[in-house]
Amino acid sequence: MSRLGRLFHRRQLDDELAGEIAAHIAEKADELVEAGMSPEAAALAARAHFGNRTAILEQSREEWSFHALETLLRDLRIAARGLRRAPLFAAVACGTLALGIGANAAIFSLINAVLLRPLPFPQADRIVMLWEHPPKRNTTGALGPRHQQNPASPLNFLEWRDKTVSFDAMAGMVSIPMGLSGFGQPREVAAEQVSAAFFPILGVRPLLGRTFTESEDVPNGPNVVVLSYSLWRQQFAGDRSVIGRTVSLWDQPYRILGVMPKQFDLPFAHAELWIPIQIVRGTRSDEGRYLSVIARLKPGVSVAQAQTDLNRVAREIAIERPMNSEGWTAGVLSLYQQTTGDVRTALLVLFGAVTLVLLIAAGNVANLLLMRGAERRRELAVRAALGAGRVRIALQLLAESLLLSVTGGVLGIALAFLGLRAIVASLPALALPRMDGVQLDWRVLIFSLALCLGTTLLFGLVPALALSRTDFDAALKQSGVRTTGRGGRIRGLLVIGEVAVSLVLLVGAGLLTRSFLNQINVSRGFRTDHILTLRMFFAPVRYYQNQRRAAYWNEILSRIRALPGVQSASSAQFLPMVGEVAGSGFRRMDRPAPPPGLQTSADFMMVSNEYFATMGIPLLRGRDFNQHDTLSSEPGIIVNQAFVRKFFPGEDPIGARLGLDWNITHGVIVGIAANARQTDLTVEPQPTIFLNQAQAPTYFGALVVRTALAPESVAAAAIAAVHAVDPDQAVSHIETMDQVVAESVARPRLVSLLLGIFAGAALLLAVVGLYGVLAYAVSQRTREIGIRLALGAHSAQLVRGVLFDGLGLMLLGIAGGLAASLALTRLLGSLLYGITPTDPPTILAVCALLLAVGLFAAWLPARRAAAVDPANSLRWE
Repeated sequence: MSRLGRLFHRRQLDDELAGEIAAHIAEKADELVEAGMSPEAAALAARAHFGNRTAILEQSREEWSFHALETLLRDLRIAARGLRRAPLFAAVACGTLALGIGANAAIFSLINAVLLRPLPFPQADRIVMLWEHPPKRNTTGALGPRHQQNPASPLNFLEWRDKTVSFDAMAGMVSIPMGLSGFGQPREVAAEQVSAAFFPILGVRPLLGRTFTESEDVPNGPNVVVLSYSLWRQQFAGDRSVIGRTVSLWDQPYRILGVMPKQFDLPFAHAELWIPIQIVRGTRSDEGRYLSVIARLKPGVSVAQAQTDLNRVAREIAIERPMNSEGWTAGVLSLYQQTTGDVRTALLVLFGAVTLVLLIAAGNVANLLLMRGAERRRELAVRAALGAGRVRIALQLLAESLLLSVTGGVLGIALAFLGLRAIVASLPALALPRMDGVQLDWRVLIFSLALCLGTTLLFGLVPALALSRTDFDAALKQSGVRTTGRGGRIRGLLVIGEVAVSLVLLVGAGLLTRSFLNQINVSRGFRTDHILTLRMFFAPVRYYQNQRRAAYWNEILSRIRALPGVQSASSAQFLPMVGEVAGSGFRRMDRPAPPPGLQTSADFMMVSNEYFATMGIPLLRGRDFNQHDTLSSEPGIIVNQAFVRKFFPGEDPIGARLGLDWNITHGVIVGIAANARQTDLTVEPQPTIFLNQAQAPTYFGALVVRTALAPESVAAAAIAAVHAVDPDQAVSHIETMDQVVAESVARPRLVSLLLGIFAGAALLLAVVGLYGVLAYAVSQRTREIGIRLALGAHSAQLVRGVLFDGLGLMLLGIAGGLAASLALTRLLGSLLYGITPTDPPTILAVCALLLAVGLFAAWLPARRAAAVDPANSLRWE
């Protein structure tokens, strides 16, 4: 290094060490002030205490390697002592930051569990789901893309598996409930029928035993089962000798082959056990579409390449079997997209909201620091006079910000923990995928630490730089506390930003709240009050014959209808609002059969007598199903209004005959029912054909029981009535219809509630920030206000002046917020129902709310300004 370079380096080192010495002196001066000495005397005594500056510099130069840590610890001690002297400031700042950091940590925990946490399978990026897509003529825009993911037919699945070249393996899946008996009262378990390739595709080895092989996954193959970890622990107490034992499922013995590891499951298809699917070729069931298909891509094959390959095979199938496949296409979706597709937008919206709340919180704390710093100008001037450079003063102020941020972060983690528990407790089990992974893990803690450091710079850097640039000579000469124009402008800009961000959040919360209200207030077409629901799945072997199933349904319903307090009872293949419905093709018998690929289709529902009366769905014309509808009589059909409008426009459908692609081949329309929503409150009623359980009995369904009493009060008697008919029949999902509907809107309710809470917090913080700035400005102008009053100014003029100051800040913030909200709320489009992202009433209501609350916040300091006593104000300093 040159002589000039060494001199420059030494001078820089001396300047830094001089700042360190100044900090030592300032710390000593603080201690003397706390002991009762005046600031000026304390400064002189502290400087004398440290003696010769040159000697200190030489000693410090020898120990320079320890200075960084010592400096940080000393700055933190000084900051802690300063915060102890201002407990109200410290509490407000830490609480504000805790709110912002805690909300971010809680929502990030959800995002981490659902979106960021890797799927628990080796090379999960190569695992995909395959779906069929119906012809566009058979779908509606209201259904959305996810509802158009149609399961595949077994025959198509087999051809995909045999003819595609992009996949290592492919497996079919069907979720079914099964009755588990032999362990006390029978219970229903969530089972999954899967191909033998299912487990190799996911790449997870069993904890105990083995999975089934291709030789066991064949028609009429052995009854074998693989247990989940949770079922193994519950029913077998974790007994490791369970392999080879049998368990009774649907009255059939199944030999246990293996136990899967803990938390092995598909995120969207919870299962407690797995059995072979054993697809039978050449049966009528091949034509139905009910298989979910999972596959693993070959190494180096992309999703796009696999899609092209699958499209080729789908076209070949459409040519070979046009009657069932003309116009149908197929799609490939990664397992990650399948898992997160429905919730990704909602979670990212919430994360954006809490980020904005944190920005407002940081802005508020920055304003507090600026106002507190203005009151500490004499203290900072004394530090500068004792040798502290501007960088040194800025670092000291940043240390105070760091202490506030870390304290707020610790409190925020506690708030996040409590908030997460409340969120998880309020959601049904399947409202969000992968809910079992929601926790404050190391990723969340690192994120929270980054938030602490980020907020330190965010709210601490601007005040620190602004205050370090103070004219300390002028500050020492001032006889009182005065603010500067620059500091006032910065505080005003921060308030404008807070108001703008608050408006964006309030508009988003208003839109989602109105969307949610639109959902729950939409005309459902059925009643939910005083209805108890129970779901069942019959043992196929015991109830294989149609006559036995029909008689079983009839016997159960007869016993339940005879119970005290029961007004009516019926059954339905699928309950409304559980997201499920069956569909199939049909044709009008009075017209020629359509050409291949142009068949008409509709939703199908199997219901028992009294269904429409029990659910409160009006019958508009014709008759209801009755005891004369039996297996030996001509099948009767009831259709809804949507069916009549689409397929019998301007015609009377009563008496018309339909050919059905179902387990009955034809039927006559005997009645017309009013429209009722089936899959979701946001989906308009679709054309629907209702068949009678007595003539087309299903293996599964739900009981709906209308009661004169509270529905819960007859639940035990209803279950006993079922067991009186079949002691081994499992009954599950015992809920009221009100609960079923509430669960169907659990996710939009949660999103709108959380965003409303965050928007309310943002509004409160923005209003507090506005009040703080105006109140501080009034306190700084006390002498001026007193002089103006003494010279004859009216208090009303002063009030108007302060109100206009506040109104100006609010209007600028609202203008900026409107521009931002018009751009950002478009991201909410997929989450809204019955409302547009630019809904004028919502935006105007939010602007009016902000103005009203802002004027109230400005009125408080304005009133205080009007109440200033001129005589006292002139003696204020």
